[in-house]
Amino acid sequence: MYAGNGKSDSGIASSNAVNDEDAQRGEQATPKSSMYMSDVSFTTSVTGGGRQQKPSFSTREIREQHQRMQQKYREDTKRERRFTDPVDFEGILNIIGGCSWWQIWIYVLIAMQQIPHAMFNLNIVYMLYDPEHWCQVPGFDDPNDTTVYEWGLQDVQNISFVFPNVNGRIGAYTRDSCHYYSRSVERYKELRKMPLMEAVQSAWKDSAEKKKCERFHYKTDVMHETIVTDWNLVCDDYFMKGHAHLFYSFGYLVGCVVGGMASDNFGRKPTVIGFGILSSMFGVFLPYTTYYPMFLFIRFCSAICNEAADLAAYTLCMEITGTRYRAMVGSMLQVPWAMGYALLALIAYLAKSWKTVQVIAAGLHFGAVLLICSLPESPRWLMVKERVNEAEEVIRKACRTPPFPFNMCRINKGSLPSDLELVCHREKRLNKKGKVGMLDLFKTPELRFRTVTVCIVFMATALVYYGLVIALSDQSAPGRVLFTGNFFLNNAVAGAIEIPTLFCCVWLMKFGRKKAQMMTLVCGGISIIVAMVAVISENFMFALSFMMIGKICIQGAFNILYIFTSELYPTIIRNSAVGMTSMVARFGSGVSSYIALLSINSLPITPMIIFAIFSLFAGMLVSVLPETSEKPLPETLDDAVTFLRTEQKACYGWGLSGPHTRSISLHEQPVTAADENSIPIPEKEEDSTENNQGRRRYPAGSQRRMVSPCPQISIPRNESRNDSILQDLADLSIPDRLPEAFGEDQ
Repeated sequence: MYAGNGKSDSGIASSNAVNDEDAQRGEQATPKSSMYMSDVSFTTSVTGGGRQQKPSFSTREIREQHQRMQQKYREDTKRERRFTDPVDFEGILNIIGGCSWWQIWIYVLIAMQQIPHAMFNLNIVYMLYDPEHWCQVPGFDDPNDTTVYEWGLQDVQNISFVFPNVNGRIGAYTRDSCHYYSRSVERYKELRKMPLMEAVQSAWKDSAEKKKCERFHYKTDVMHETIVTDWNLVCDDYFMKGHAHLFYSFGYLVGCVVGGMASDNFGRKPTVIGFGILSSMFGVFLPYTTYYPMFLFIRFCSAICNEAADLAAYTLCMEITGTRYRAMVGSMLQVPWAMGYALLALIAYLAKSWKTVQVIAAGLHFGAVLLICSLPESPRWLMVKERVNEAEEVIRKACRTPPFPFNMCRINKGSLPSDLELVCHREKRLNKKGKVGMLDLFKTPELRFRTVTVCIVFMATALVYYGLVIALSDQSAPGRVLFTGNFFLNNAVAGAIEIPTLFCCVWLMKFGRKKAQMMTLVCGGISIIVAMVAVISENFMFALSFMMIGKICIQGAFNILYIFTSELYPTIIRNSAVGMTSMVARFGSGVSSYIALLSINSLPITPMIIFAIFSLFAGMLVSVLPETSEKPLPETLDDAVTFLRTEQKACYGWGLSGPHTRSISLHEQPVTAADENSIPIPEKEEDSTENNQGRRRYPAGSQRRMVSPCPQISIPRNESRNDSILQDLADLSIPDRLPEAFGEDQ
């Protein structure tokens, strides 16, 4: 192979010419890469009276070995950051456990905060309750008048000589709740001294003018105190009660922005605690306001703090949860919401005052915030923010032996690897591209289209959900048209049925986030339509049943949508992305109260038809979003973009083709520009006679290889194109860093 002192060397030196000491010294001088050579020997030549050692290698073996090394090295580098691998923090979660005792402890603390959070949101049902009311007529309510009269206002509710009759919402004539016949105080006292029928006959002779009410009486059989009774938001001012929910929704909108920015910049834990304390303070101040605009302002501020704390808490839970358990945890985090919904009905039934309910909710929220002070910071956020030591401390605490009662269960005691620093450095490299903001969600066409779509779906879902909550409560009150049953019981059932709904969502999401989202929205819209058909048929119990089914579906859609959205965006901007889409949803929830109030001056089924249309539209719109089920959370904007990939697929039925978007599988390698421009492998030419026959065709079911493998080029052992082994190694272009697969242990 190589010539030495004018002699031809066969590649294997004679054993008599090799000294043991020299061979040992040669092994120590051999480069590290020689460890991977399958055939290495040394020849010794004497020149000028001195001994000189020169290694002799087989060229074919060198080339084949380094080609294998380079191939594996290329495979490792090709995968780097094209799509989020199940390494990085996902690998650490596999060691901790995707849903271990550490995560469960955090979930319990967050759940304690979610119950009063739901009460803050859904107390609007009891604030906006519109009790039966009528005018205060002069001459009937003088506390200093001790005269005993034959009858009072309660006896003439349905007699039209004190109150006019109007065409009610059910088509029958009822008492006008906003007007009365204006007579002098003396005349009414005179009529009240007469027997009722005699007073009616005498009153018909009067020419009384119809006058608007200045003050009102309210029926207190359901609620003693609401914002309607406190500020007389009835008759011409009935639309003003919708402002209470509108301002709260606008506060939610601002809270999504403020909370998202604060959480991404200052951390999840400080955001939850800081805004949680402020939310409790505003919740206590709210019942003591006597000026309606001030009430709206405090409620606006309370919504900002409430949403900011809730958004950070939800994101924290999603970031510490493994891919396998993310859907289940996301659904289970809504169980406290349903519990708060049902518990709120019990508290309202006992208190019958929105002020008492508000103070109780604020007290529960403050107690939950005190418990959250023991909450750890999100280690994923700490890594992204380059706070490596703090992240390592949190992770190692999560790996310790669980305390009681978690140690009663069997725990996988995996130890954290000593190279955690490498994972942290990898996360730091991901953040070197600079800070990102909400505008980066519209940076690329894929993200822009996805963000707009999610915003529309969020807005429609929020509109339908809160609209059904308000309409269901309003129409369950005594004297309403659509539904039957007890006001408090209907609300308690509406909250309690959300708990089994959440378990159903976990099962549905096994078929994919997108399919589950579409199914719940479409089924919700269809159920509302069926309920309205039952109302027209005057089957009110049947209508209430399907209305509950529709609300179940919309609640499930809301639950899945939060999980779906959190998986569509990367860690560095996930909280801001969820906050922005949730922010846009508040436009829908703010309008929902006004749509629900349309039943007062229009057909009672009008709001329900609007809700059904929005639900069906949102369900169809979800079909353009990618699937995120069973995929690691994206870490960078590039990862989020690779969730969508456009392909050209032929539509054989019509002979057309068009773009089709789909998700990249977890085990699939994304196609790069280099791969697309690569040269195809030519078919092997077996013989001249086969080439003359042209291209062969085989049946579709044939198992024959359509492309022959590239022929192996064999190089004789003693053949070399260069005179120096150093030149051979230079031609091989050995990488600067060998892959870890070829460590010293191999």
